[in-house]
Amino acid sequence: MKTAILLCFLVVLIDSCSTPVVTPDSTQSARVAATSCQMLNGKDRPYACEFQIGTIYFMGQNNEVLATSTANGQPVSLPKSKAISHTTNSSGGSLFYNVSIDFRRVNTPSFATSTYRLTRASITDPISPGETTVVDSTIAVSPNLPPPYIRPNRVMFKLQLNYAVSANQPPFLVAPIQLLMLENPVTYAKMTKPTYHHDRDRVEAWRTMQVSVNFSK
Repeated sequence: MKTAILLCFLVVLIDSCSTPVVTPDSTQSARVAATSCQMLNGKDRPYACEFQIGTIYFMGQNNEVLATSTANGQPVSLPKSKAISHTTNSSGGSLFYNVSIDFRRVNTPSFATSTYRLTRASITDPISPGETTVVDSTIAVSPNLPPPYIRPNRVMFKLQLNYAVSANQPPFLVAPIQLLMLENPVTYAKMTKPTYHHDRDRVEAWRTMQVSVNFSK
């Protein structure tokens, strides 16, 4: 009897030593938001946000990176001399830079759509259609969660920054970009106003920033 118990114990011990221990893939779990993203009032959004914006790159004449945005509210300063093009008029002018946005899918869509759109605003909290401008309405993104380690999605556009000049005053930007938003147009339309007052609550991902131009560089 003692011999049988000892043999049983040895079998269990050997099995536990030879069986590999599976560690959860932290990268895999991190790809999916644990809870719905929060709205500006601190409550969970009724539909889980589909994307997370990673890095936004501001690029110059030779596609060199002039500045990056990796967090909300981050200041972004661009040298005037590195603009990809420049126009002038009697009251000022416009500077143009290339912008590239990296973003990842973190949740499957709540409502199917063939294309997503990128919008911008010159304020951080738009609440009416006239306060936002569509930059690109043809962004195609797979509805499936990406496998681990896959490269992020990327969308690019040309940013126009208008500036004014006046006597005895340095040039200054007129209504520079302060907010970029990725939208699922179907989900956006479902979250009707006035219940969902803020545009940032209705989009899948957004980034605020403080863009300026160094006119002496």
